[in-house]
Amino acid sequence: MSIEFVRERSFKNRGLTFAAKEWGRSGSLPVIAVHGWLDNANSFDRMLPYLDNLHVIAMDLAGHGRSDFRSADSGYDIWYDISDIMSVADAMGWERFALLGHSRGAVISGLVAGTYPERISHAVLIDGFIPIPEDARDAAKQLAKSLHENRRFGSSSPTMFRDYESAVRARVNGFLPLQPEAAATLAERGVVEAEQGFFWRNDQRLKAASNFKLTKDHLESFFTAISAQVLLITAENSQFKPDDQQTEVFSWIPQMQVQKLAGSHHLHLEGAAEVVAEKVQVFFG
Repeated sequence: MSIEFVRERSFKNRGLTFAAKEWGRSGSLPVIAVHGWLDNANSFDRMLPYLDNLHVIAMDLAGHGRSDFRSADSGYDIWYDISDIMSVADAMGWERFALLGHSRGAVISGLVAGTYPERISHAVLIDGFIPIPEDARDAAKQLAKSLHENRRFGSSSPTMFRDYESAVRARVNGFLPLQPEAAATLAERGVVEAEQGFFWRNDQRLKAASNFKLTKDHLESFFTAISAQVLLITAENSQFKPDDQQTEVFSWIPQMQVQKLAGSHHLHLEGAAEVVAEKVQVFFG
């Protein structure tokens, strides 16, 4: 029997409240689903109904969807999300669990699996694997860029749209184009109304550059520590193609399976949702 949406949940970590959607029932394989940049927990709505025997918590990461924004003296470097994900697992009483991540969420999932290898049984990475390694000699320039952009976006307001449909269309035609139905699915959780109009409820600071980026040596320490079984699903028409540096590090996870499927970057939320779910179901067993 396919899993069904059960209820909305909330979790707390380090003073923030995180919204989430619970799918399936206890006693099945526990899974935390981690969405991509500027998406939300609805990212998995299309594929989860094709899965069974899972107990899934799909999170809104900090600054996304219905979760709290990080404080003004904090930020959105990806390692902050590791603590948030583990706090959800601890609140659920899951000593060992699986990860299902898309894009930025897939990158975060890889870091979680390397930081806590004893706690992660499986990791599914959908069209995202590892950030481009940074040269340590560029650290000063990276920090300067980050500080500038955080000031800029920290004082900016979200784009306002005259009606709900205009907000959805903006996402259809955005930096990562989406099919209308997929954009509408994300908008159900991500678009809110204010006196001035409708806007996407994401912290504008998410658009700023990271304070620091991880070097190849840093990344190797995370990814060679992974003991979980890993499935990487890549999209044939993805806007993100692994470069030579990223492909080279595939050897760090010899147990990783790689499958390429038809579709674009959000293939799990668009027409390939059922096919993606079939591959995930076989992998989870």
